[in-house]
Amino acid sequence: MKRTFTLIAVLFAATAAQAQLSNISANNRLELWVEDSLRATSYLNQLDLIYIGEKWQIGARLEMDEETWWDPERTTDIVRRYAEYQDESFGLRGGTFYTTFGRGLTLRAMEDEDVRVDRDIDGVWGSVTYKNLDAQALVGRMRNDRNSGRPNLLSGLDADYRLTPCLTLGGSYVRRDAESLPDDEELEQLGRPATEEAAGGRLQLTKGILDLYVEGAQRFRRGNDDVRGGWTGTTADDGHAWYGSLTLGVSGYSLFLEGKDYQDYDVPYSTLPPVNVAGQPINNGLDEQGFAAVLAGSPSADLTFELSGSYAEAEKELGERSATSGTVRKDWWGKGSLKLGGEWTEEVELESHTLREYAGPTFDASLYVSEESSLSLHSKILSWKNHYRGQELDEYTEVTADLTLALGPNRAFTFSVLKASEEIGEYDNEDVWLSGTLNLMFGYDRELMIKVGDERGGIVCSSGVCVYEPPFSGVRVEFISRF
Repeated sequence: MKRTFTLIAVLFAATAAQAQLSNISANNRLELWVEDSLRATSYLNQLDLIYIGEKWQIGARLEMDEETWWDPERTTDIVRRYAEYQDESFGLRGGTFYTTFGRGLTLRAMEDEDVRVDRDIDGVWGSVTYKNLDAQALVGRMRNDRNSGRPNLLSGLDADYRLTPCLTLGGSYVRRDAESLPDDEELEQLGRPATEEAAGGRLQLTKGILDLYVEGAQRFRRGNDDVRGGWTGTTADDGHAWYGSLTLGVSGYSLFLEGKDYQDYDVPYSTLPPVNVAGQPINNGLDEQGFAAVLAGSPSADLTFELSGSYAEAEKELGERSATSGTVRKDWWGKGSLKLGGEWTEEVELESHTLREYAGPTFDASLYVSEESSLSLHSKILSWKNHYRGQELDEYTEVTADLTLALGPNRAFTFSVLKASEEIGEYDNEDVWLSGTLNLMFGYDRELMIKVGDERGGIVCSSGVCVYEPPFSGVRVEFISRF
């Protein structure tokens, strides 16, 4: 640990000295855990160095990872590095990059720190803008979620063409080639290398109060990428995916509708848009259909509301999810705000559950103590029904409350409590989780977060990507420094 901090200090000093001569910036993020249950210390340190010129940008990330609570790997490596040239009509980048084709049906490489998912591509990416045409192409190897391996080669092309100022047509194509090994008999039988392809098209119409978007994609498989056996000659059904959204907006009000139909669309380099307010796909989003609606309005400047609802079901597997929520917010300018709402979600025959349902009110309030200080409360009371297969129905109530005192823009303290009406077997027979968080900012260049207490863990979802976060009890420190 001492050597790690010494290395960071040396890199900071070198960066600060060079920053006087050229446009170089650095950002360091250190996360440190001291967990009570294991009496172990773990850390993740990410140091980003970036050079920005008139049309050039060069960057790299040095990562020192010793997250013993997350995975057994302990590494010190340059996990991200790139050089990019960009002008008004042409772009070229070599190294690590992220990109999206359309809404993500054929390709979506993403970084999402909220759920600890990094699906970057290591290769070459280029873009061209000419009159009404916007196009991009890539070739490289994608990191697959939490697995840092890059066994397969990706190549793809995406283009949008504006037929009129209101109407845009687009299309994309992605191909995945399996890693070709000399002694791989299965790939030899497939006519090495085995391939998987996805192709799609889209249309977007924007005119006045209307915004319409429709996208479809088809998957073509030449082999089966089995988790245990790798690429095999077993044929798999080709799948398809359809997604559409409609937005209507007038002064102060908006209506958003979306629908999806995904069947046998098992594309590991794509993140399909979820269609439910819970944000968690059914059957991993591989074989489901559904719809969602969101109505938002502001009758006056100090009054806003939002209503949302969604329904999704698996087409072949049993399972469905319904969810609704609503909020109303009132502001008293310079004094505070009050937001009241409620939510309800029901899941039937999903994963290990035959039934999971939670519903209850939500409450948010803020009191402006002075021009720079405020006191805010976020809370909810949820009534839960959990029915695991082969077990009795569990019914309990959870109360969640986060109370935050902000003393100006640079200091804030949050006390959090999660209390269940009974011990919950799903969470190691615990019934209460307490924590306190201190956030400090030292100008724009330094941020410090110290959290002490318990985290229950569980499924965390963001942008349709869901992972399991393990429970935690101890001290968590995060320090961000910019140069």
